[in-house]
Amino acid sequence: MDISPQTWRAVAQVDDVSETEPLEIAAENRSVMLLRIAGEIRALQGNCPHAAARLAKGRVEDGWLHCPHHKARFRLTDGVCGPGWGLPALLRYMVKLEDETVYLAEPLVTVGKDD
Repeated sequence: MDISPQTWRAVAQVDDVSETEPLEIAAENRSVMLLRIAGEIRALQGNCPHAAARLAKGRVEDGWLHCPHHKARFRLTDGVCGPGWGLPALLRYMVKLEDETVYLAEPLVTVGKDD
């Protein structure tokens, strides 16, 4: 994929990103979560597509993020919603790491399942 964003914005330090507790940040008036997944830092949509609950308040367990309101769950590797809900997958955003700092593209750039 050849995407050259205009700018990158520092949003966190690498050490601030956990595997068990999502770090919620604001980017372009959107909620974005940062999580360490299998050693890689990922940025995911921060609001549940069902009722806009703040997913960073949810529970991470066995590779899934559980919505704090209605218990829908989303697979952390790709944002896909678990069985029984039929919700769209969470958006994933392009991340860059440099000098122990986490950057998001401005404007936000989504990445797909095959990236």
